[in-house]
Amino acid sequence: MSLREARIAKTVDIKGRICPYTIIDTRDALKTVNNGDVIEVLVDYEPAALVTIPNFCDKKNYPMETVEEEGTWRLYIKKEED
Repeated sequence: MSLREARIAKTVDIKGRICPYTIIDTRDALKTVNNGDVIEVLVDYEPAALVTIPNFCDKKNYPMETVEEEGTWRLYIKKEED
């Protein structure tokens, strides 16, 4: 099952935000959910969607899927144990 088909524990709308706030908001949202939960992040800032947040997820070993929808991205991130 893909992450976008999983039950979403929390949706975080960070459209209109730029770095570093996009990563701060994403990190803070992940702190509020349990290990194994999936969050959905709505972002319209391309560098955050394609570089900053994916790099953060790689560093933390959090699986992530990205779906682009006409200038907006939906990022599905699964929180794993730190």
